[in-house]
Amino acid sequence: MTVNRTWALLATFAVLAVSNPVANAQESAAIEPEAAQILRQMSDYLGSLKRFSFRAENTVDTVMPSGQKLQLGANVDIAIRRPNHFRVNRKGDLGDQEFYFDGRTLTLYGKRVNYYATMTASETIDIDSALDYAREEVGVVMPGSDLVYQNAYQGFTEDVDSGMYVGASTVGEVQVHHLAFRGSEVDWQIWIEKGDKPLPRKLVITSKWITGAPQFTAVFSGWDISAQLKDALFTFSPPPGVEKIGFIPLRGNTVSEQEETRR
Repeated sequence: MTVNRTWALLATFAVLAVSNPVANAQESAAIEPEAAQILRQMSDYLGSLKRFSFRAENTVDTVMPSGQKLQLGANVDIAIRRPNHFRVNRKGDLGDQEFYFDGRTLTLYGKRVNYYATMTASETIDIDSALDYAREEVGVVMPGSDLVYQNAYQGFTEDVDSGMYVGASTVGEVQVHHLAFRGSEVDWQIWIEKGDKPLPRKLVITSKWITGAPQFTAVFSGWDISAQLKDALFTFSPPPGVEKIGFIPLRGNTVSEQEETRR
């Protein structure tokens, strides 16, 4: 799993996070074949789904300067309609936010702060391109994006030094395969459902070099792989009294200037 992208997504639950995914052309030889096969099956299966929705129940450790750990949580509801629509609602200890993408326009709405911001691509783009664009231009990382990319396997293995098949297990009442991986910055584990629907059921990430080794945990449930997702779900209509603000570009110029550069 790409350390930068995932840790930005997981460790802070923040709206703004910077990551740097790099294409990994070769599979690490240190990953056991069985672990690689199961992880790829999950990736291929998720990538084949045209529309789906699920919930992630997330917890993350925050280490205080005193060394005391606090655990913060959030529930994240994700709806995907390929090739170019997504909706994410995240509600928890650190915020109540909604993300919308309708093929061209990305909107982030903070319900507690009563602000929203939008940015529009110069042409219709797919979900992968929208996620990359938001991250690279304004540092916005959508919750759950590691599972949403068309080729999730690539992102999950970018910074992997080794991986192994731990064994059979259960998450709730679901029979799963338990896999464990090591990287330069984090160790992580994933539990993938057995059978012909290899859905991710749990994810744990441990930061190795931060004092206290804080962990992020996500438990995935409520999978609907044939969800009826109408256009209105992906369209943001500002409630009365909500203030529109601008995203802060990472590259020092405005979104419109960035778009002009692309044309």
